[in-house]
Amino acid sequence: MPDPHALVALTSQSHLNRATESFLAGYNVIERRALASSLKFGLIAKGEADVYPRVGPTCEWDTAAGHAVLVAAGGAVTATDGAPLLYGNAARGFENPDFVAWGRGPLARAREA
Repeated sequence: MPDPHALVALTSQSHLNRATESFLAGYNVIERRALASSLKFGLIAKGEADVYPRVGPTCEWDTAAGHAVLVAAGGAVTATDGAPLLYGNAARGFENPDFVAWGRGPLARAREA
């Protein structure tokens, strides 16, 4: 179970932006690791990290397999508004909305950003 007072967060190696920094500022993050794409889902599923916010473009094919592995391990993936991350949106060009991968379920913000 993630310790809400000592979270390990995963970020993009090449797409860390202010929106992601702002999201993480609302949580008690004690460690950050920058990794490539679907490795982040695997580390959360394995219990080596707690949260992966992705505020920026990704496509459904970038996330679907990692999402499935994480959910099978007891995790969750939500849009940043807390709604489930859904797939199959051709009208959107199969691009994901901003999302968060969680080690268990979404956590309440610990502090204001």
